[in-house]
Amino acid sequence: MTDAPWHSTLAYALVGDWLDLGVQPAPDIEALVAELGERGWDAAGVRAHALACQANERPWPHLVDAAARAGMGAAQWFAALGRARAALGVDVLVDHAPSRRTKLTADERRLLSEVPPHHVR
Repeated sequence: MTDAPWHSTLAYALVGDWLDLGVQPAPDIEALVAELGERGWDAAGVRAHALACQANERPWPHLVDAAARAGMGAAQWFAALGRARAALGVDVLVDHAPSRRTKLTADERRLLSEVPPHHVR
């Protein structure tokens, strides 16, 4: 990998602000999280921002175009974004527990019993 603005592009994806975080030969997620914190974006702030984007039906993480990621492999960049989200605790944005209902309704049972003609039992 070559030196590139890894942390700046990852920060933009997470917080929607272009922060000048220099260039790095590879992403250092611990350093990125610390740099975000120094600029007022702790894990709670990133989570609140992500939830606000979702509530307003705006995409999150923010789109970083390919030109801004020049010199960074797409797979490596998206893997780094995933690691950063996990480190900040925003890899899953659910503010309520999933349903614990396990009993199917009559309509659900009917739909499950329907099969295409070529799958007749």
